[in-house]
Amino acid sequence: MKKLNHYLLVLLFSASFVALQSCSKDDPVPEDDQEEVGGVTLSFTEVEREAHGDHYHYNDITGAETETVSFSGNPLLPPVGAHLHLEEGKTYRLSMVAKDFAGRETQQTFIDRDDIHQVFLLGAPAGALEYVYADRKADNTKVNVGVTGYLTVLKTADSFTFRYVLRHLNPGVKAGITAADWNNVNFTKFSGENDLDLKVELPPCT
Repeated sequence: MKKLNHYLLVLLFSASFVALQSCSKDDPVPEDDQEEVGGVTLSFTEVEREAHGDHYHYNDITGAETETVSFSGNPLLPPVGAHLHLEEGKTYRLSMVAKDFAGRETQQTFIDRDDIHQVFLLGAPAGALEYVYADRKADNTKVNVGVTGYLTVLKTADSFTFRYVLRHLNPGVKAGITAADWNNVNFTKFSGENDLDLKVELPPCT
């Protein structure tokens, strides 16, 4: 009887060990969420756009002013009455800085994981704005995300709500997106969820 109990105990232990190993192998360990955003700032700094054949170079302007708008709270909102002033014919470097709830900058995470992130700029009347992605990874590789880019005001437009959407894409979806989709109003067809959906008023561009 003792021998039978011993065999049963060994069998139970072995089964428990196998089950534990199976769970350890199959169940992924949750990653620390590196994309928790406690606050965001969008900065617009005027630059010089210089034509070079079929593309442009963007040069810093000495003493150029930077216009910023910050978003906080849940949901992320700008201060009451906040708005942007952008001028027709000018180009701006649009930069996004995101911080976690401890105040640490996290926007580099979106660039490092460029295969699942894409920014869309919405709300402007057709033909009013033009945008070029200008993100670079730590090794200087160019990628299209939208943490940094160049926004040109092509023509005067009525007042509108400028919308900055950072889309967290499902695996494989990014392959179907091109730089020309920067203002695609049907961006939700690119399956995923929004990490950021920021809105601020933009009075008539003059």
